[in-house]
Amino acid sequence: MSDWLTEAETRAARHGSERMRAAVESLTTAYRSGKPTPQGRLDEDLLASAYLAVRFPATLAANHKAASHILDALAVRAPGFPAPCTLLDLGAGCGAATLAALSAFPSLTTTSAIEPLGSFAALGQQFLPGTIWRRTRFDAALPFAPHDLVWASYSLGELPHWQSILAAAWQATTQILVILEPGTPHGASNIQAMRTQLLAAGAHILAPCPSSTPCPLGQDDWCHFAARLNRTALHRRLKDGALGYEDEKFSWLAAVRTPLLPGAPRILRHPLIEPGRISLSLCTAPTLSPRVITKRDKAAFRLARKSSWGDNFS
Repeated sequence: MSDWLTEAETRAARHGSERMRAAVESLTTAYRSGKPTPQGRLDEDLLASAYLAVRFPATLAANHKAASHILDALAVRAPGFPAPCTLLDLGAGCGAATLAALSAFPSLTTTSAIEPLGSFAALGQQFLPGTIWRRTRFDAALPFAPHDLVWASYSLGELPHWQSILAAAWQATTQILVILEPGTPHGASNIQAMRTQLLAAGAHILAPCPSSTPCPLGQDDWCHFAARLNRTALHRRLKDGALGYEDEKFSWLAAVRTPLLPGAPRILRHPLIEPGRISLSLCTAPTLSPRVITKRDKAAFRLARKSSWGDNFS
């Protein structure tokens, strides 16, 4: 059993099922509505315990998925890109993004995290004792020190003044800036606005977009992806979940300072599989390119059968 799961089980037993369920519901409601973590309305230790049980594994899965796509994009669009050595995790929570970054980039030698909630930071220090933790609000930490890799997971969009924090985060980024938001219309809208601000500041979009051109999606659509995670017994118990898995929906972007080679089209929806044909919704920014692949195109059909929502396809 992992360290975080052992800690989650211990905390759940201490707080009791009824209090934990109420805290989980409060967290889930805030997440879906795009509101900040419900601090002040709940005991902070209870809030951290509920987060660790249900949101931490989902957040970890989403960040691992994003990190994997970043590595793929760097290999194709920026061969020879220098390996990052320093990481700044903004709104680190219990350290999910840092854990994902360390797994993807073993070159990281120094990791720093900023988290305003003391109970969350305490858990992060427990899981990541080698990380430098600062317990403070974002605006109290400005300006951020330069880091090769700056990562903000489910944190910027909760702030009413995220534009100034994003500007400071980009200023601190020497190589790659990564931002994840909930995969809701509100979260995707935030990512779209953040993308626009970064492009105006001279950034190049590494992923998930295949280029830095204007987004081709209309106002009634939103770009989001999913990371599947196995639910723990505790997770199922607290959320009354019958399934053994959960799909964490998220919107995200990764931006760099250097120009990039063109990227491959990105699959924006679950492939529609029918007898003898597969339909794909592809982003080839600046346009959307629906594509129907039949068995006549054997190589493309084999590739399409192996492809999933969020993958590159070329």
